[in-house]
Amino acid sequence: MVSPKYDPAVVQQKLADLARRDAEFARLAEAREQQRQLSTYGSVREYQFPPNTTQVHVTNWVHGGWLRPVRFIYRNIPRPLRKYLKRFWT
Repeated sequence: MVSPKYDPAVVQQKLADLARRDAEFARLAEAREQQRQLSTYGSVREYQFPPNTTQVHVTNWVHGGWLRPVRFIYRNIPRPLRKYLKRFWT
């Protein structure tokens, strides 16, 4: 016997209610954001993601030519020494 709490028809009804509430909240939030943009900018603006320049500058040094010999030496030293160096530098 299936508990009335977990009856598939009841579960589907609750999911439909949640979807309806979610749609209503989305509509309210969209209207609120449009009103905020109208009062701030005078028109509704489309959001544009900023360029991700910080990651480019952070990882750009990894691809430098000067790092290739360092990487080669590090990869070809014995593993215990590599582990020691890694532990020492971190």
